Amino acid sequence: MARILGLDYGDARIGVAISDALGWTASALTTIARKNPIDVTESLAQIAEIVRLEGVSTVVLGFPKNMDNTEGESCRKVNAFKKRLDKALPGASVVLFDERLTTSRAHQIFAETELARGKRGKNVDKLAAAIILQGYLDLLNNSQKKEKIMNEDNLNFDENEEFEEIEMETIVMTDEDGNDIEYVIIDEFIENETNYLVMIKAEDADEDEVEAVIFKQVEASDDEFVYEEIDGDEYNNLEEKLKERMAEFDIDIQ
Repeated sequence: MARILGLDYGDARIGVAISDALGWTASALTTIARKNPIDVTESLAQIAEIVRLEGVSTVVLGFPKNMDNTEGESCRKVNAFKKRLDKALPGASVVLFDERLTTSRAHQIFAETELARGKRGKNVDKLAAAIILQGYLDLLNNSQKKEKIMNEDNLNFDENEEFEEIEMETIVMTDEDGNDIEYVIIDEFIENETNYLVMIKAEDADEDEVEAVIFKQVEASDDEFVYEEIDGDEYNNLEEKLKERMAEFDIDIQ
């Protein structure tokens, strides 16, 4: 399996992380110091060399959205850098991945390990890249695992054989009236740099026919993530993708 590269882009440095050969674990690799905050030519050349030497097929670039899910100046810079990456790496795909909280998490890790502040510097950048990449790998592998479990064409079994019950991943959401509602997570995916959850109510999980609802992440902080149900216009934009992903679950999307 080709490796996946993670990048944490900054005006002064670019943190770099790499996955293992199986695509399960991210490790901090190096930090590219930018001598010129405007010209990224030399940085692109170093990244291209890493891609070549490591056999990278996908590059995950951290996308620094604001905590309210809006895009600011940092996002504009990353988008511009992505365009340069696309041209510099014709043999690899470049994807954006929400990097909110990764740099603060990297500083927290260093604080916990009592590493001197003066020695953190470039180490923070490559650790942030590793956190970004690990988040991407976890989401990717979780989605692939669910697809494999639910795809009957991949199952070859004896009808009389007993199987261990699969534990369902659940989440408790609080509605506008303050009521806690437990949901079973059916699928999660990223579209246009936004995280989506496809879920059914836990109380309906054993029913023959269930209706799913779709929530998108609109805010994140150190101790909570805020999701809201998508509206009709956004559903229309996602309809074909959702129907394709949900077809194997025999679930209707509302």
